[in-house]
Amino acid sequence: MSAGTDIAAEVSAAIAEAGAATGDGELTGTISRPGVADESSYPVTPAAPTTFACTLILLEYSDRDRDGTNIRIGDLQALIAADAESDPRNGDSLIVSGKTYRMLAVNAVKPGGGVLMWDVQCREVGQDAP
Repeated sequence: MSAGTDIAAEVSAAIAEAGAATGDGELTGTISRPGVADESSYPVTPAAPTTFACTLILLEYSDRDRDGTNIRIGDLQALIAADAESDPRNGDSLIVSGKTYRMLAVNAVKPGGGVLMWDVQCREVGQDAP
């Protein structure tokens, strides 16, 4: 293993441990990615989404971070471990504890080139009104 891989594994373990220490156990979620519709038939056949497991912690943004335009009251910051089954992407959904969130801004935390974790701005589905 490289030093970057070792650090990513330590960060993933820390995220799992933080979730366990602050809640009812390790917080796991599901990344849901829309499927590609089959447009060769009529009516168009929608595709089922693809899902991927992940370990994460959810944080509230501070008043200082919220600007009211990009980051709103109610938005959450998800720190997703790098060992998720798939890299999260803008437009994916995150399902955690029965709630569904849209991923609005996905940023890889990779100071040395390898991804240590994903920093994701999430907004609960239905909270899109300004």
